[in-house]
Amino acid sequence: MATVPKLKLDPKAAMQRHQSAATTAAVDRFALAEQITKDQPTGLSPVTVGKGTVAPVPEAAPTTLKRSVVSSAQAFDLSACVPGAIVQVPLHLIDANPLSPRHIYTNEEVDKIARTMPDGQDVAANGYVEDGRIKLIDGGTRFRAAKITDCTFLEVKIEKAPEDKLALYKRARALNEQRSATTALDFALSLRALLEQGAVANQRELMEKVETPSGGKLSESGVSTYMRIARMPEKIQRAMSESPETSTVVALYAVSELFPDGQGETELEAKLDLALEIIDEIKRKKLNRHQIAALVKSKIEGPKSRERSTVHPLEFGHHKGQIKMFTKKGQLDLSLKGLDEAEMPGLRAALVQTLETFMRDKDGGPR
Repeated sequence: MATVPKLKLDPKAAMQRHQSAATTAAVDRFALAEQITKDQPTGLSPVTVGKGTVAPVPEAAPTTLKRSVVSSAQAFDLSACVPGAIVQVPLHLIDANPLSPRHIYTNEEVDKIARTMPDGQDVAANGYVEDGRIKLIDGGTRFRAAKITDCTFLEVKIEKAPEDKLALYKRARALNEQRSATTALDFALSLRALLEQGAVANQRELMEKVETPSGGKLSESGVSTYMRIARMPEKIQRAMSESPETSTVVALYAVSELFPDGQGETELEAKLDLALEIIDEIKRKKLNRHQIAALVKSKIEGPKSRERSTVHPLEFGHHKGQIKMFTKKGQLDLSLKGLDEAEMPGLRAALVQTLETFMRDKDGGPR
């Protein structure tokens, strides 16, 4: 049987070797951290390119943030804002998108997002670099929520700048519709903004280049409808956006009839109050499209004034009655009480003869 060699262990030497290795590893980690800080002051995630070198990694992952990419404690570096990167951008360097498909932001929506901001931003906004600033494409609600909290920055995924204003609107709309459908009111305001911002030259170009919220082709009458909705005062737009009954195209268009172009300030104030009454009634009664149209029409026309008749009392002995005359209608009503049944035929004949004579003389004599 072969003899098994005995191993002589030196515990003291082994401990020294372990301590030496641990110290070397610690120094290497601190050296790497120092190198990353020097090469990447913005804090973008580094990746090893070669031995001892680091380079930024374009963020190609989905916009949902699994980790914080840039520390708010570090200085913001615009050069780090390359397409694909997710960067924490100071709020004062961000501009909202003037061609956002969202125009109506409710306090409830903004407050809901604001309550989650202290726990971190789950989804980055989208934006691009222009003139030394970050222009948002998408993320208007998150931007507004951040401004009413203690947050000093917004996490933004950087994209390549859109080719033109129309491309900016279409990209923003595509991102927004991944979360919610475009409302009729927001769409109307977007069409107006596209014209005012020069993204399209005229309404004809709107028809050719912009799709309806359902993805169909815009018609000439459709553009006119949306443009009329867009001219309503903002106060009325916001009031109508608060319920499904008042935010339909039919309801919006019907109420917009109260606000033609060229209204004076006094008339506009009166119409504002009237519109708010109509909106309240639509909400309370949950009116359908036909009822809404009828309600608005009746409010515009106002209450129909009834002509008051002129009354002439009649009294012949114990016979009493009256003649009611409606001058504008050309109507005369006669009533006489206390007659005997035997008197009725004679009285009728006398009245008919008198009326015939009057009409004949009025028309210029016998025919």
